[in-house]
Amino acid sequence: MIQENLEKFFYWINERHLIYAKRRAGDAAPWTEDKILQTYKFTNVFREYDRTTLWMRKHWTNPNHDSPAEEIIFNCCLFRMFGTMEFAEQHGWTKKWNPNYAKALARNRLNSGKKVFTGAYIITNQGLKDPKEQVVVDLFLNPLWENRKYLADMARETNSLQAMHGVLGQFRGWGGGGFMAYEVITDLNHTPVLALAKDRMKWANAGPGAKRGLNRIHGRDLNSIKARDWNAEMYELLQRSAEYLGNHVPQAEFDMRSIEHSLCEWDKYMRVLLDQGRPRSLFKPTL
Repeated sequence: MIQENLEKFFYWINERHLIYAKRRAGDAAPWTEDKILQTYKFTNVFREYDRTTLWMRKHWTNPNHDSPAEEIIFNCCLFRMFGTMEFAEQHGWTKKWNPNYAKALARNRLNSGKKVFTGAYIITNQGLKDPKEQVVVDLFLNPLWENRKYLADMARETNSLQAMHGVLGQFRGWGGGGFMAYEVITDLNHTPVLALAKDRMKWANAGPGAKRGLNRIHGRDLNSIKARDWNAEMYELLQRSAEYLGNHVPQAEFDMRSIEHSLCEWDKYMRVLLDQGRPRSLFKPTL
Protein backbone atom coordinates (compact mmCIF):
# COMPACT_ATOMS: atom_id res chain seq x y z
CA MET A 1 0.00 0.00 0.00
CA ILE A 2 1.45 3.36 -1.05
CA GLN A 3 1.02 5.92 1.74
CA GLU A 4 0.61 8.88 -0.59
CA ASN A 5 -2.20 7.16 -2.45
CA LEU A 6 -3.83 6.06 0.80
CA GLU A 7 -3.91 9.69 1.93
CA LYS A 8 -5.34 10.81 -1.41
CA PHE A 9 -8.11 8.24 -1.07
CA PHE A 10 -9.17 9.48 2.34
CA TYR A 11 -8.76 13.08 1.22
CA TRP A 12 -11.44 12.41 -1.41
CA ILE A 13 -13.76 10.87 1.19
CA ASN A 14 -13.33 13.77 3.62
CA GLU A 15 -13.72 16.46 0.96
CA ARG A 16 -16.67 14.83 -0.80
CA HIS A 17 -18.57 14.37 2.45
CA LEU A 18 -17.80 17.95 3.46
CA ILE A 19 -19.57 19.08 0.28
CA TYR A 20 -22.61 17.06 1.32
CA ALA A 21 -22.54 18.49 4.86
CA LYS A 22 -22.26 22.09 3.64
CA ARG A 23 -25.04 21.67 1.09
CA ARG A 24 -27.28 20.11 3.71
CA ALA A 25 -26.54 22.99 6.10
CA GLY A 26 -27.65 25.46 3.42
CA ASP A 27 -24.24 27.05 2.91
CA ALA A 28 -23.68 28.91 -0.33
CA ALA A 29 -21.73 27.28 -3.16
CA PRO A 30 -18.99 26.51 -3.86
CA TRP A 31 -18.66 24.00 -1.04
CA THR A 32 -15.08 23.08 -1.86
CA GLU A 33 -11.95 24.66 -3.32
CA ASP A 34 -11.16 21.43 -5.16
CA LYS A 35 -11.61 22.29 -8.86
CA ILE A 36 -12.28 18.68 -9.84
CA LEU A 37 -15.04 18.29 -7.25
CA GLN A 38 -16.44 21.65 -8.30
CA THR A 39 -16.60 20.56 -11.94
CA TYR A 40 -17.61 16.90 -12.06
CA LYS A 41 -20.35 14.89 -10.41
CA PHE A 42 -19.28 12.29 -7.84
CA THR A 43 -21.82 10.39 -5.79
CA ASN A 44 -21.94 10.66 -2.01
CA VAL A 45 -19.57 8.73 0.21
CA PHE A 46 -22.62 7.19 1.82
CA ARG A 47 -25.02 5.58 -0.64
CA GLU A 48 -27.84 6.18 1.85
CA TYR A 49 -27.58 9.93 1.22
CA ASP A 50 -28.16 9.71 -2.52
CA ARG A 51 -31.44 11.27 -3.68
CA THR A 52 -33.01 8.10 -5.06
CA THR A 53 -32.09 6.03 -2.01
CA LEU A 54 -33.42 8.71 0.33
CA TRP A 55 -36.72 8.60 -1.55
CA MET A 56 -36.73 4.81 -1.41
CA ARG A 57 -36.29 4.76 2.35
CA LYS A 58 -38.90 7.45 2.99
CA HIS A 59 -41.61 6.24 0.61
CA TRP A 60 -40.85 2.56 -0.02
CA THR A 61 -39.06 0.52 2.64
CA ASN A 62 -39.59 2.49 5.84
CA PRO A 63 -43.41 2.71 5.59
CA ASN A 64 -43.46 -1.04 4.93
CA HIS A 65 -40.89 -2.19 7.48
CA ASP A 66 -43.46 -4.42 9.21
CA SER A 67 -44.17 -6.35 6.01
CA PRO A 68 -43.14 -10.01 5.70
CA ALA A 69 -39.50 -10.54 4.78
CA GLU A 70 -40.34 -12.09 1.42
CA GLU A 71 -42.42 -9.04 0.52
CA ILE A 72 -39.63 -6.63 1.47
CA ILE A 73 -37.08 -8.59 -0.54
CA PHE A 74 -39.20 -8.66 -3.67
CA ASN A 75 -40.12 -4.99 -3.49
CA CYS A 76 -36.47 -3.99 -3.09
CA CYS A 77 -35.74 -6.02 -6.22
CA LEU A 78 -38.65 -4.40 -8.02
CA PHE A 79 -37.47 -0.91 -7.11
CA ARG A 80 -33.85 -1.41 -8.16
CA MET A 81 -34.59 -3.29 -11.37
CA PHE A 82 -36.39 -0.20 -12.68
CA GLY A 83 -34.44 2.21 -10.51
CA THR A 84 -36.52 5.39 -10.74
CA MET A 85 -38.60 7.12 -8.11
CA GLU A 86 -41.12 8.08 -10.76
CA PHE A 87 -41.92 4.53 -11.83
CA ALA A 88 -41.95 3.26 -8.24
CA GLU A 89 -44.30 6.01 -7.12
CA GLN A 90 -46.85 5.21 -9.80
CA HIS A 91 -46.52 1.44 -9.45
CA GLY A 92 -46.57 1.38 -5.66
CA TRP A 93 -45.40 -1.21 -3.16
CA THR A 94 -46.80 -4.59 -4.12
CA LYS A 95 -48.28 -7.19 -1.82
CA LYS A 96 -49.65 -9.23 -4.70
CA TRP A 97 -47.47 -9.12 -7.79
CA ASN A 98 -49.22 -8.37 -11.07
CA PRO A 99 -46.64 -8.72 -13.87
CA ASN A 100 -49.05 -7.64 -16.61
CA TYR A 101 -49.78 -4.40 -14.77
CA ALA A 102 -46.07 -3.69 -14.32
CA LYS A 103 -45.33 -4.26 -18.00
CA ALA A 104 -48.28 -2.17 -19.17
CA LEU A 105 -47.38 0.67 -16.82
CA ALA A 106 -43.77 0.66 -17.98
CA ARG A 107 -44.76 0.60 -21.66
CA ASN A 108 -47.31 3.41 -21.24
CA ARG A 109 -44.76 5.57 -19.46
CA LEU A 110 -42.10 4.87 -22.09
CA ASN A 111 -44.53 5.74 -24.86
CA SER A 112 -45.35 9.00 -23.07
CA GLY A 113 -41.68 9.91 -22.63
CA LYS A 114 -41.84 9.46 -18.85
CA LYS A 115 -39.11 7.98 -16.68
CA VAL A 116 -39.10 4.22 -16.24
CA PHE A 117 -35.53 2.90 -16.11
CA THR A 118 -32.66 4.59 -14.30
CA GLY A 119 -29.72 6.05 -16.17
CA ALA A 120 -27.40 5.48 -13.21
CA TYR A 121 -26.71 1.91 -14.27
CA ILE A 122 -27.52 -0.28 -17.25
CA ILE A 123 -30.26 -2.92 -17.26
CA THR A 124 -29.53 -5.07 -20.30
CA ASN A 125 -31.83 -7.28 -22.34
CA GLN A 126 -29.13 -9.95 -22.25
CA GLY A 127 -29.15 -10.15 -26.03
CA LEU A 128 -32.91 -10.66 -26.31
CA LYS A 129 -34.97 -8.64 -28.80
CA ASP A 130 -38.02 -8.39 -26.54
CA PRO A 131 -38.89 -4.99 -25.02
CA LYS A 132 -36.86 -4.25 -21.92
CA GLU A 133 -39.87 -4.12 -19.60
CA GLN A 134 -40.90 -7.59 -20.78
CA VAL A 135 -37.45 -9.04 -20.13
CA VAL A 136 -37.21 -7.38 -16.73
CA VAL A 137 -40.62 -8.52 -15.55
CA ASP A 138 -40.85 -11.98 -17.08
CA LEU A 139 -37.26 -13.15 -16.71
CA PHE A 140 -35.77 -11.12 -13.87
CA LEU A 141 -38.65 -10.43 -11.47
CA ASN A 142 -41.21 -13.24 -11.90
CA PRO A 143 -38.77 -15.95 -10.74
CA LEU A 144 -38.03 -13.96 -7.59
CA TRP A 145 -41.73 -13.66 -6.80
CA GLU A 146 -42.15 -17.40 -7.28
CA ASN A 147 -39.18 -18.05 -4.98
CA ARG A 148 -39.75 -15.23 -2.49
CA LYS A 149 -40.26 -17.52 0.50
CA TYR A 150 -37.01 -19.34 -0.31
CA LEU A 151 -35.19 -16.01 -0.41
CA ALA A 152 -36.67 -14.99 2.94
CA ASP A 153 -35.71 -18.32 4.49
CA MET A 154 -32.14 -17.96 3.26
CA ALA A 155 -31.92 -14.43 4.67
CA ARG A 156 -33.02 -15.69 8.08
CA GLU A 157 -30.73 -18.71 8.01
CA THR A 158 -27.58 -16.93 6.85
CA ASN A 159 -27.99 -13.41 8.27
CA SER A 160 -25.18 -12.57 5.86
CA LEU A 161 -24.84 -9.99 3.11
CA GLN A 162 -22.29 -12.10 1.29
CA ALA A 163 -24.37 -15.26 1.45
CA MET A 164 -27.52 -13.51 0.27
CA HIS A 165 -25.58 -11.82 -2.51
CA GLY A 166 -24.68 -15.29 -3.72
CA VAL A 167 -28.23 -16.60 -3.34
CA LEU A 168 -29.77 -13.72 -5.29
CA GLY A 169 -27.02 -13.94 -7.89
CA GLN A 170 -28.22 -17.42 -8.86
CA PHE A 171 -31.26 -15.89 -10.55
CA ARG A 172 -31.17 -14.58 -14.09
CA GLY A 173 -30.53 -10.85 -14.29
CA TRP A 174 -28.97 -10.75 -10.84
CA GLY A 175 -25.69 -12.62 -11.36
CA GLY A 176 -22.75 -11.84 -13.61
CA GLY A 177 -20.63 -9.29 -11.78
CA GLY A 178 -23.26 -9.16 -9.08
CA PHE A 179 -23.96 -5.44 -9.32
CA MET A 180 -27.75 -5.68 -9.20
CA ALA A 181 -27.72 -8.25 -6.41
CA TYR A 182 -25.34 -6.00 -4.48
CA GLU A 183 -27.68 -3.03 -4.82
CA VAL A 184 -30.57 -5.02 -3.34
CA ILE A 185 -28.50 -6.62 -0.59
CA THR A 186 -27.35 -3.16 0.47
CA ASP A 187 -30.98 -2.04 0.61
CA LEU A 188 -31.92 -5.08 2.70
CA ASN A 189 -29.18 -4.14 5.17
CA HIS A 190 -31.35 -1.10 5.94
CA THR A 191 -34.52 -3.11 6.49
CA PRO A 192 -35.46 -5.66 9.17
CA VAL A 193 -34.51 -8.43 6.71
CA LEU A 194 -30.74 -7.95 7.06
CA ALA A 195 -30.39 -5.01 9.44
CA LEU A 196 -28.26 -7.13 11.78
CA ALA A 197 -26.21 -8.87 9.08
CA LYS A 198 -23.11 -10.29 10.68
CA ASP A 199 -20.73 -9.21 7.92
CA ARG A 200 -21.63 -5.57 7.25
CA MET A 201 -18.22 -4.51 8.55
CA LYS A 202 -16.36 -7.41 6.93
CA TRP A 203 -17.64 -7.84 3.37
CA ALA A 204 -18.40 -5.88 0.21
CA ASN A 205 -18.64 -6.82 -3.45
CA ALA A 206 -15.70 -5.20 -5.23
CA GLY A 207 -16.81 -4.00 -8.64
CA PRO A 208 -14.48 -2.98 -11.50
CA GLY A 209 -14.17 0.60 -10.25
CA ALA A 210 -13.33 -0.48 -6.71
CA LYS A 211 -10.69 -2.87 -8.05
CA ARG A 212 -9.10 -0.07 -10.05
CA GLY A 213 -9.12 2.06 -6.91
CA LEU A 214 -7.37 -0.69 -4.96
CA ASN A 215 -4.84 -1.08 -7.75
CA ARG A 216 -4.11 2.64 -7.50
CA ILE A 217 -3.60 2.49 -3.76
CA HIS A 218 -1.22 -0.44 -4.11
CA GLY A 219 0.61 0.95 -7.12
CA ARG A 220 -0.40 -1.85 -9.45
CA ASP A 221 -1.44 -1.95 -13.10
CA LEU A 222 -4.84 -0.26 -13.08
CA ASN A 223 -6.46 -2.91 -15.25
CA SER A 224 -5.06 -5.88 -13.34
CA ILE A 225 -7.94 -8.15 -12.35
CA LYS A 226 -5.88 -11.21 -11.43
CA ALA A 227 -7.15 -13.25 -8.52
CA ARG A 228 -6.68 -11.24 -5.31
CA ASP A 229 -8.34 -11.05 -1.96
CA TRP A 230 -10.05 -7.77 -2.82
CA ASN A 231 -12.23 -8.05 0.26
CA ALA A 232 -9.21 -8.27 2.57
CA GLU A 233 -7.73 -5.15 0.98
CA MET A 234 -10.99 -3.24 1.46
CA TYR A 235 -11.23 -4.47 5.04
CA GLU A 236 -7.74 -3.15 5.74
CA LEU A 237 -8.85 0.28 4.54
CA LEU A 238 -11.89 0.14 6.80
CA GLN A 239 -9.73 -0.80 9.77
CA ARG A 240 -7.45 2.16 9.11
CA SER A 241 -10.24 4.63 8.38
CA ALA A 242 -10.37 6.04 11.91
CA GLU A 243 -6.85 7.40 11.41
CA TYR A 244 -7.89 9.49 8.42
CA LEU A 245 -11.58 10.38 8.60
CA GLY A 246 -12.46 13.90 9.66
CA ASN A 247 -14.82 14.53 12.56
CA HIS A 248 -17.54 15.54 10.10
CA VAL A 249 -17.70 12.00 8.69
CA PRO A 250 -19.94 9.71 10.81
CA GLN A 251 -17.59 6.86 11.65
CA ALA A 252 -20.40 4.62 12.94
CA GLU A 253 -22.03 4.68 9.48
CA PHE A 254 -18.77 4.08 7.63
CA ASP A 255 -18.82 0.43 6.59
CA MET A 256 -17.45 -1.87 3.90
CA ARG A 257 -20.00 -0.60 1.38
CA SER A 258 -18.67 2.93 2.00
CA ILE A 259 -15.14 1.74 1.27
CA GLU A 260 -16.13 -0.10 -1.91
CA HIS A 261 -18.27 2.74 -3.17
CA SER A 262 -15.63 5.39 -2.42
CA LEU A 263 -12.90 3.42 -4.18
CA CYS A 264 -14.95 3.50 -7.37
CA GLU A 265 -15.62 7.25 -7.17
CA TRP A 266 -12.05 8.04 -6.13
CA ASP A 267 -10.80 6.16 -9.18
CA LYS A 268 -12.87 8.52 -11.33
CA TYR A 269 -11.40 11.50 -9.45
CA MET A 270 -7.85 10.26 -10.01
CA ARG A 271 -8.52 9.79 -13.70
CA VAL A 272 -9.23 13.52 -13.95
CA LEU A 273 -6.31 14.47 -11.71
CA LEU A 274 -3.88 12.41 -13.80
CA ASP A 275 -5.50 13.34 -17.14
CA GLN A 276 -6.60 9.75 -17.77
CA GLY A 277 -10.25 10.48 -18.50
CA ARG A 278 -13.34 12.43 -17.45
CA PRO A 279 -16.59 11.49 -15.69
CA ARG A 280 -19.71 11.65 -17.85
CA SER A 281 -21.66 14.10 -15.68
CA LEU A 282 -20.90 17.64 -14.59
CA PHE A 283 -21.63 18.81 -11.06
CA LYS A 284 -24.69 21.04 -10.64
CA PRO A 285 -24.37 23.12 -7.45
CA THR A 286 -28.01 23.19 -6.35
CA LEU A 287 -29.23 22.96 -2.76
